[in-house]
Amino acid sequence: MTNRISLNRLAETLIQESSTPFSTEDFAKNLEGRWQKEVSDSAMKRLKKFLLNHSSLIGVHDSNFIPFRAVVEKIGHVSLSLQLGAWELKQGILIPGHRLVPFMPTNLQESELTFLDENDNEIPKLKKSYFIQDVVPFYQYCSRYPEEIKINEWIPGKSCMTVTAWDMRSLYKSFSSRPGDALLIDLVDYEKGIYRVRPYSSRQYRLDRLRMRALYIALATQMDPLCQDEKFCSTGLEKQLLRILFSMDAKVFREVEVFSVTDFLESLEEWTVVGREAGGVQMMPVWQTDPGPFIRAGANRAVKGELGSLNKIFQDLQLAFDALEFKSMLYTVMASDKYKLEAVFFLLFGGQGDLFTDKKQHEAFYGYLRELLFKICEDLKTRESHLIANLREQCVDLKFSLVGVLRFLEDQEVGLEDLPADLLNQIIELDHFCTDALHRFADRECPPDLKFVRDLRVALKVVLPQLSIVEEEIYSRLAIY
Repeated sequence: MTNRISLNRLAETLIQESSTPFSTEDFAKNLEGRWQKEVSDSAMKRLKKFLLNHSSLIGVHDSNFIPFRAVVEKIGHVSLSLQLGAWELKQGILIPGHRLVPFMPTNLQESELTFLDENDNEIPKLKKSYFIQDVVPFYQYCSRYPEEIKINEWIPGKSCMTVTAWDMRSLYKSFSSRPGDALLIDLVDYEKGIYRVRPYSSRQYRLDRLRMRALYIALATQMDPLCQDEKFCSTGLEKQLLRILFSMDAKVFREVEVFSVTDFLESLEEWTVVGREAGGVQMMPVWQTDPGPFIRAGANRAVKGELGSLNKIFQDLQLAFDALEFKSMLYTVMASDKYKLEAVFFLLFGGQGDLFTDKKQHEAFYGYLRELLFKICEDLKTRESHLIANLREQCVDLKFSLVGVLRFLEDQEVGLEDLPADLLNQIIELDHFCTDALHRFADRECPPDLKFVRDLRVALKVVLPQLSIVEEEIYSRLAIY
């Protein structure tokens, strides 16, 4: 046991010292030289797995790796541009969040970072709580997320998140910063997480935009062949970005002195940012992403006339829900006087005009619907936990709200692909949340376990305010898009 632990520690040390790409074989030879003995086959297998999963290594092809340090040494002279918004200026703070990628050390928490002014004086840190909706935009592209969340039981929309911020009041005043201006962040010491802050006016930003745009196009071009690389498409955004930056010709970075991860991601047309099952986000080609039930085919799409099951009919008609979600909805609607069945059916099925173009499919649908309604009526004769019924109802209401958003966009002739990427991602995340929850509520004979119930109650207190933000953006600010 002692040797195994020591070997892992030695491997960790070698990784931290590495500043150039290496293969598994090169690393093993170097390790054996420092270990002064031969590494066994079983230890070598563990070592390969250790390298593949390491947070500071970027896997390339089968057995090659790029250390984060190698990328940082190549682009460390580039300044990061952090756009300042009205809220950040009003609060007089700096929350770096995802905007610090690709210079965020993996071994440090955000609270351990140090920011210096132009005279190398340390900028004071603050530990403060802010409303979740105000803080979330700073972390939307992060693999790491602040965990200190305080739920307001009475007013979920006033729930707060505690984060580390830097007191910039005096600097914003001396910089004469206004909304639209930015900050430039220079890397001082990557391992220690030390950075220097200086002003970046909107005028200078406009002058640099063409060169920055050229860099973003070059990076996007570099990404095209990577869509066939399974390892690239399965890793997180930070590693993807570092791999792209490392692959660029060094002379490109001699001509460009400023980079912004937010501007780069928003400039992409053939790639998009999606959530990962393992947590965090990643870039995926638009054509490879799962559009989810909200992304519908064009008007000329041919309906095949599927008859096999209710779910196949829903898929054929490109509806915004599947059969299990629909079943959960009916349990809630049929058990409460709160809903009118006709209004619910119009919301779910009436937004596309004539739903059925195939008479056989029309008849099959109502046949399946009659069977489902009969089963639900029978099931409702048995009492159900009030807690489970209430949680299902909240999820159903959330789904109805999302379908309502879809109907509104259809009426305005606005496609989801026309929405800003961050807003679209929020809609997709909310839809995935509903799908997962409603699937668990679709079988009354096997109610969800206690852990799921507990997690769902907490999640709803975060998700419902997120829905309010989406609805505000769609219904009140659609004109800006």
